[in-house]
Amino acid sequence: MADTRGVFGLRQVLLFKNKNEWVPLEDVWLEPPFPGTGYFGGISGRTSLMDKTTYSSDTTVAVPSANLTRTVSEHAATGNSTSGYFGGGRSPSYTSTMDKVTYSSDTTAAVPGANLSAARYALAATGNSTSGYFGGGITPSATSTLMDKVTYVSDTTVAVPGANLSAARYAFAATGNSTHGYFGGGQSGPATTAL
Repeated sequence: MADTRGVFGLRQVLLFKNKNEWVPLEDVWLEPPFPGTGYFGGISGRTSLMDKTTYSSDTTVAVPSANLTRTVSEHAATGNSTSGYFGGGRSPSYTSTMDKVTYSSDTTAAVPGANLSAARYALAATGNSTSGYFGGGITPSATSTLMDKVTYVSDTTVAVPGANLSAARYAFAATGNSTHGYFGGGQSGPATTAL
């Protein structure tokens, strides 16, 4: 097979394609390397515990080295193929803290530069390979529409007013893909849960 990588001209492309030696389109795209595991933090009520589920074997183990830096409940999490971000929640009161789990070392550290722009709990999060979005939740003063964007490469967070939720809500869910995030369900109005 011919070397079809590097600099080439259109005439060369046609020549290689006619000889059936051009790289097929599906071989051009590379899938990102996923870790094959999922992390669940702050489980079993207000704790700092971290569990790791291995998808290929459907098994879960506690990973003490990856425990969150605080005891927390009603927080949100998202991540990419290398790190997970756990933000907000009750610890025991409203918090804006952001923890980062590094998958390769199974360790967790607080990343103050990525703290949410407002302390809140019962929020939801989703993201793609470069950024995570944390939306809604309950702040000390009201139910929120606020949307924060965490940029993974710099471990920084900013409020993104143009991405605020269409209605203030809490106790809801989020999902997404590489281009869109969806926040659905939940409750609106004043929070009915007490600290």
